[in-house]
Amino acid sequence: MRGSFFTGSWAGRLTALAVVLAGITGCGKPPMIGVHGTVRIDGKPVEGCKVGLFPDVTQFNPDRHGFGFGITGGDGAYSIVHPQGENGIWPGDYKVSLVAWVDRNGNTVAADQKPSEVPGGVKNRFPEEYEASDTTPLRVTVKKGESNVFDFDVSAK
Repeated sequence: MRGSFFTGSWAGRLTALAVVLAGITGCGKPPMIGVHGTVRIDGKPVEGCKVGLFPDVTQFNPDRHGFGFGITGGDGAYSIVHPQGENGIWPGDYKVSLVAWVDRNGNTVAADQKPSEVPGGVKNRFPEEYEASDTTPLRVTVKKGESNVFDFDVSAK
């Protein structure tokens, strides 16, 4: 068995093993990149805002494109989390949606509460165009090796 995998040098065996493992595992998905920032309306922090990042592409490919969400605290700060629970999002171009539901009395609706279950209905504190990825004017580019801090200050008008 001269020259076989089991009789070669350790360096040769490790190289061969690395090549085999690389072939089995493939290239994998890109690493998650941390994204955070603040959300304000007319300069004031918005609590309970759902910040959504959606791929700015013509056709979505789940193997190449990710999306993520974050919810602002009392200071308006958010961090994006991928739906699989990992912090961050893949590098790329994204459309940004902003939704901050309030009830008919202007009270912030809890992030885990469905708008359809709020007595009297809800209203988004942001202008309607910011609610959906296909109408929002907000765009960001998430880049590997950069801080990726995106602050949004929207006029209520």
